[in-house]
Amino acid sequence: MEREDVKVEVDVDKIIVEESYKGPRFEDPEEIDAAWVESLMEWQKDEKKLHKKYTVMLINKAQEIWMKDDSLVEVHIDDLEEITVCGDIHGQYYDLLNIFKINGSPSPENPYVFNGDFVDRGSFSVEVITTLLAWKVCYPQHFFMNRGNHESGNLTRMYGFEGEVKHKLDIKCYQLFT
Repeated sequence: MEREDVKVEVDVDKIIVEESYKGPRFEDPEEIDAAWVESLMEWQKDEKKLHKKYTVMLINKAQEIWMKDDSLVEVHIDDLEEITVCGDIHGQYYDLLNIFKINGSPSPENPYVFNGDFVDRGSFSVEVITTLLAWKVCYPQHFFMNRGNHESGNLTRMYGFEGEVKHKLDIKCYQLFT
């Protein structure tokens, strides 16, 4: 997503999680492990959304990880290792789930590179990006995301991501994503 000159901040402590929310929770993003991400994927599979509080915390943690990395990251794999490279998910959450079903979930032994165009066009861009961010937080050295042209502000406004985020979350979350 594009970096903007103005840093968007959301006070996570002021976001109240309603008692009725039964989805995945965490107190600290360091708690995010593979089981938590799998529970997130299962929750979202039924068209339920991750609570705004946890979405904001997830975005902030992923941003923290990326800020420590160089803009160009070299990924080294041994001759006998494999890495899965995917691209152009375009908000197709069930296709993303199918990729993980066929190829296995990300792990240190099963690394992934996602080559952009995570959002727009499909109806589940929020679910796609939150899942990808969760795997990035879970396995920062084994899960990589390269920004595509559909992660730019102009295209996300034109092709639907902005509207989807505003509908499912709010404008502040959209600004955080970008």
